[in-house]
Amino acid sequence: MMNTEKLSTKIYRKVRRLFEGLDTPWEFFLLCINCIVRIIVRKNFRLHVRSAERRMMRQHLKDGILIFREIRFPAIDPQLSSEASVKGIIEDTLFVYCKHDDCYEESEMESYYDLLSEGPYCFRNDLVDVTVEAGEVVLDAGSWIGDFAAYASVKNATTYAFEPSDTVYEYLQQTARLNKNIIPVKKGLGDTKITAEFTCDVGNSGSNRLAFGRRRPDGVMLLGEQLIEITTIDDFVCENSLTRVDFIKADIEGHERYMLKGALETLRRFAPKLAICTYHLPDDPEVLEKIIREANPKYNIVQKRKKLYASVPSKGWSPYVV
Repeated sequence: MMNTEKLSTKIYRKVRRLFEGLDTPWEFFLLCINCIVRIIVRKNFRLHVRSAERRMMRQHLKDGILIFREIRFPAIDPQLSSEASVKGIIEDTLFVYCKHDDCYEESEMESYYDLLSEGPYCFRNDLVDVTVEAGEVVLDAGSWIGDFAAYASVKNATTYAFEPSDTVYEYLQQTARLNKNIIPVKKGLGDTKITAEFTCDVGNSGSNRLAFGRRRPDGVMLLGEQLIEITTIDDFVCENSLTRVDFIKADIEGHERYMLKGALETLRRFAPKLAICTYHLPDDPEVLEKIIREANPKYNIVQKRKKLYASVPSKGWSPYVV
């Protein structure tokens, strides 16, 4: 059962979401009812989440397509991912674009970082500028159904979207057809080129991950697992003759450090802007920052609640001069 301190923090956060317009009064009321029921009978009915799910679908779903201004991607099967997880991921990626005029200035966005589930992938302050610009080349590690890739598309960037899961990759291909300049890549990213075991999280495809050393009897794949191909960013850049990499976004369930180790030459040569999730492993914030600084000491780095943002000041420096 959720302890009192954690419960009060959750309610406080929901009050703030209510006043910021992220939730409706009805959803907040259902949250309170849900908390009372959970305390009394120790069951979580998630009434407020279901109401928010239905609201999102009413507002954005048309003919099986989720539409957020110019962005379009397919509605995902609830058996593959719950609408609650879909809503949270989409809110993180597109809330600022849809509701805040695509403005990522820290001074104007500070109140939102603790209210969104994980926070947006773009960020700007006096130290770093981690935003997508027209003409840029984006590497989207853990693209899922292509929500961030679709956002980069409307910014007129070209995105290589990495998604190794068989089923989710089919959704990513649909997103690529609905939006321009998205190139799906059916591979994972790490620090070496290998074939690896991949665990599919039933009911939440956004949490699919590499099976870190999971032991299987007689080499038989467990239910929900598959074998996937892993490459490195440095190898991918070389094999595809990329002459620039401007932005790397990564949410790959704890494998971010290995992805960065496989991108040392890319970080040194091109100094792409970085938006990396830092909440999967306890030491992610320290480990990821150390790898980035060792690869390219010119990076400025800002750590927020669940994400790391990094960029190299552009004044007097060109990423295309080695």
